[in-house]
Amino acid sequence: MLKFDSADPLSPIGSGSGYWRYVPTEDGLRFITGYNYQPGMGALGKVLDSHVFRPALGWATAISFDRLRLWAEADLDPRGARNRWFVDAAARAGGILAAGALLRSALASRTAGLAALGVTVALTTWMFPSHWTVPRAGRCLRSAPDARSGRAPSALAGLAAPTGDFRSQTERGE
Repeated sequence: MLKFDSADPLSPIGSGSGYWRYVPTEDGLRFITGYNYQPGMGALGKVLDSHVFRPALGWATAISFDRLRLWAEADLDPRGARNRWFVDAAARAGGILAAGALLRSALASRTAGLAALGVTVALTTWMFPSHWTVPRAGRCLRSAPDARSGRAPSALAGLAAPTGDFRSQTERGE
């Protein structure tokens, strides 16, 4: 369990807490994590929190834990998994850009074959599955499997708030 806080006015998250738990199942262990926080960045942060920041943090957390799962289950280096994710994302972005260029050219020249090729490239880019060694947020449950697992441990309420300056000496100018 942990509690965290940020006084940085540009941080999208303010004070909050998180936990992780291992739940035995018939298939082995299920790892569950959860967190909650107050939005940072003032009024702008409150507006963007539920539609931008929380989904992005949930997605990034799922990707991170899938990288750890790949390391634990298949001995794949987390840095290598991260790099494979970037290569996969770049290839998909390139495919979408290429499809857009093909469709734009098809509209300008009114060429049905070029339009079909653009649609094919777009669909292939979107639907072709990633290699199993590429971490994916979709492999991780984004909601608790049951009500009990989704509740934060009661001990979290009694955990002391963070204190002190946790910045490095370099950041403090020492």
